[in-house]
Amino acid sequence: MKVYTYLCILLLLPWGNLQAADTSRQKQLQREIRQLSNSLNSQKSESGTLQAEVTRLEKKLGDTSRQYYQTENKIESILAKLQDANQKKLKLEAELDTQKAGLAQQLQALYSTGGQSHLRLLLRQDDPSDISRTVRYFGYLNENRIARIQKIDKTLTEIETLRTSIDKDRTYLQELNSTLEQQKKDIESTLASRSSTLSRIKTDIKGKQAKLDKLKAEESRLQAVIDQVARQAEARATDKKQTESPTRSSSEKGTPSKSKPSETPVKTSFTPDKPFSTLRGRLSWPVRGKIIHNYGSARNEKQRWKGVVISASGGSSVKAVAKGRVAFSGWMDGYGHLIIIEHDNRYMSLYGYNRAVYKKEGAIVGANETIAAVGNSGGRSQDGLYFEIRQGASPQNPARWCR
Repeated sequence: MKVYTYLCILLLLPWGNLQAADTSRQKQLQREIRQLSNSLNSQKSESGTLQAEVTRLEKKLGDTSRQYYQTENKIESILAKLQDANQKKLKLEAELDTQKAGLAQQLQALYSTGGQSHLRLLLRQDDPSDISRTVRYFGYLNENRIARIQKIDKTLTEIETLRTSIDKDRTYLQELNSTLEQQKKDIESTLASRSSTLSRIKTDIKGKQAKLDKLKAEESRLQAVIDQVARQAEARATDKKQTESPTRSSSEKGTPSKSKPSETPVKTSFTPDKPFSTLRGRLSWPVRGKIIHNYGSARNEKQRWKGVVISASGGSSVKAVAKGRVAFSGWMDGYGHLIIIEHDNRYMSLYGYNRAVYKKEGAIVGANETIAAVGNSGGRSQDGLYFEIRQGASPQNPARWCR
């Protein structure tokens, strides 16, 4: 400001006064102008470096959050496996107790008979038929006793195998918990670094016009992606109509159509449960939270919000509002980790500012399926979700669709 004041004063002075100005003062002014110019250039360079660092940190946060999500799923799976194994172990131990009791009862009965051997029975000189029956009886008892012992041995082996498996799973669970704790620390550390770097960037960025230009550029990039998705959807619809037309014409004439392999109708990769247009006012919001920026409200002096921003806790699950195909999943400046889902009849839904996205392009997702985690990527200072609904390139008011 000091330099610009000097410039204004010099411009307002008459030409004669300018010639009479102190030469040393002019040189000092020129030095200050050069210093200011160098400072501005340095500031721009540093701001660009800091912005690149924020982008790197947010991408790292996305990868770590995705790994955290996968580790949580593994822990749930191991816990369920341990629960099943413990139940099976308890059941086997109960069967073992029953088998031991049966064997003990049999041995007690044998002891009560005096433990007579085959030879003693033969030497008693009883009726041969009685001896024969008794020998067969003892044979059956021995076979039964052997079978019981073998069954007990098998049960003991199964219990030991289960114990080994349970111990192994418990060790793996401890490792997963340690990994989860480390990933949590990494997330917290990355968030802290990002917050610090972002604060420095916000301190350096000056001027509403620069911010406006940045927002316009980001919006243009998003619009380009949306237009591309809309064109692809229209192209698929046109191809489907064109491939169905020859079949319809031949059926009307009563002649069979000889379709070439290339003329086979191209089917969409998913079938909607209900037409998206019939779901107006019946959709669930993608995340639970408070709307802090409404559709159509002023974003700045020259822009309005084309969707809504929902304040929610970082890491909360983001749900798809309806069944569809993931048309875009990746990073976009200003919107961070972004995912776009294509529904039927050129409708699409957008989810931005995420900490991480869990679905890849081309994936089919169901209504209320988790697709991302709430975050503040894209340079946001507050956790939340940016959410849009569009038909083609035309934005719709999400409040009229969701309840």
